[in-house]
This record gives sequence, C-alpha cells and structure tokens, in this order.
Amino acid sequence: MRDDRPAPGSGLLPTDAVLLLLAAAIYGGIFPVNRLAAETQWPPVGFAFAQSLAAGVILALAAVAGGRFAVTAGQVRTYLIIGGLVVGLPIGILVSAAPHVDASVLTLVLCLSPLFTLAIGTLAGIDRFDRRTFAGMLLGVAGVAVLALPDAGAVRSDGIVWFLVALIAPVMFAGANNCAKWLRPEGASSLMMAAGTLLGGAVVAGVVMLALGGAVLPSEWTGRTLMPLALATTINAVFFVLFFELVARMGPARFSIFNYLAVAAGILWSLAVFDERPTASFWLALLLMLAAMYLVLSRKPD
Repeated sequence: MRDDRPAPGSGLLPTDAVLLLLAAAIYGGIFPVNRLAAETQWPPVGFAFAQSLAAGVILALAAVAGGRFAVTAGQVRTYLIIGGLVVGLPIGILVSAAPHVDASVLTLVLCLSPLFTLAIGTLAGIDRFDRRTFAGMLLGVAGVAVLALPDAGAVRSDGIVWFLVALIAPVMFAGANNCAKWLRPEGASSLMMAAGTLLGGAVVAGVVMLALGGAVLPSEWTGRTLMPLALATTINAVFFVLFFELVARMGPARFSIFNYLAVAAGILWSLAVFDERPTASFWLALLLMLAAMYLVLSRKPD
C-alpha cells in the first residue's frame, strides 16, 4: 500500500491549501441546501439518492469520455462502502435533522469528524494516540455538550434528539476519510473514485429507501424543488473529486481539517441564506472545537 502521508515536518503545499479551502467553501454550502430540501418537502433519503445518482452519472460520463472509468468486483465493493459512509446514510440523517436544528448549529457537527478520523486511524494502528490528541477529543466533546444543553439556546429543546442523531454523521464521515485511503485501488483517478463513490452512495440510499418505504420524490416538481437538487448535485460532483485528490495528497487525518474550515463556510452560507444569528453558546462551542483542532493538528508528525 502506498504511503500518502507527508514527510515529517512538512506542511501543506500552497496548492493543497488552496484546494482545501475550496473544498471547505463548497461543502459548507450543503447544510443550507439540506434545509432548503427539507422546506420543499424532499424526503430525506430520496434527496440523498437523487443528488448522489445525478452527480455520480455526470462524473461517470466524464470519466468514460476520458477513458478512465473501469469497474471490477473489488472496486464495486470499495464504492459501496465509501459511498454508504459518506453519502448514502449520513446525508439522509442530516436532511432529517435540518428542519429541527439551525443550519449554523448543524454545521458544527463537522467539527467532530477530524477527531473521529484520528480515533479510527489509531484503533486501526495507522496513527498513534497521544495525550495531545486525547485532550483535543475531550475539548471537541465539550463543545458538543455546550450545544446540547437545553438552556444554551443554540439547539432548541425540541431539536436536541435530532442534534444527537446528527452526531452519527461525523462518525461515518471519519470512516469514509480513512477508507478513501485504505481501500483506494492502485492507479484509480480521483474522478473515477468520485464517480464510483457517488453511484455507490446512490445504491445504498436506494436500498434504504426501499427498506423504509414511504415517499421517494417530492409530491410536485417545481423550480423550488429542483433548486436544492441542482445545488446539491453540483456541490457533490465538485467536492468528491477534491476529496479523493486531497486525501491522496495529505492522508485522511490531515485532510480532515477541512471540516473546521467548512464550519466557517457553513456559518457564512447560513447567515447569507437564512439570516441566522448564532447565540453566544454557539461561539463558545466553536472556540472549544477550534482549540481541539489546534491540539490535534499541532501534534508532532509520526
């Protein structure tokens, strides 16, 4: 297996930093889009299925045109695993939670993904666990606790359960971050990986849809229902190519710092779209999570 980790003492290259900022800015927009989808009566898993399928087909056609799309049994397994972890299941969870939790608060869920990414890597023996990492995880948990307190005001009392359900998503994202490195076939391009993952995510979401039953598509098709689908499709198509490119360059743990940048982007998107005003407890939680980021990422390289 190739080693994608940077050399000890090395920092992000300028190109990597730019791509990381771009990925964060793009993905930060998915939270307001999820809320728009919920407001236009998109069924949660149906929305995950539709956006994954549309983006996957677009990227697959681009890969075929470039002569870079190939499918083997091992690749199909990889696409289904990563697609299920990063699209098929968590997107449905986040869309379900969106009507009950402010988009800016829900965006903070991303802050736990880097900590879980490191934890999974440590348990798998890929990364080392030290006191600084442990302290960072405790600060991240403290930030979540601040948001979850009913009296904090950042999460409404009727949305606490949904906020806690949404915390499943960063665990899945963390698993996908690691699998994007561990399971990537040798020589597979980022475009091919993105296309296969999104199609795999669509398959997983489709199975979940059939298992749960209920509505699959909005009750009516209008410009309002098409808008979130078009936005989510575009976000996914661009982001997942960047995702696989950056994980290959940086490794999963270093890539996962994009989540913190996406928090800032998500807040800005939410302020612009919904005119939300985060409470003081929101900023306290963000401060705790940024401190967690500093502790984890200032750790000496292995």
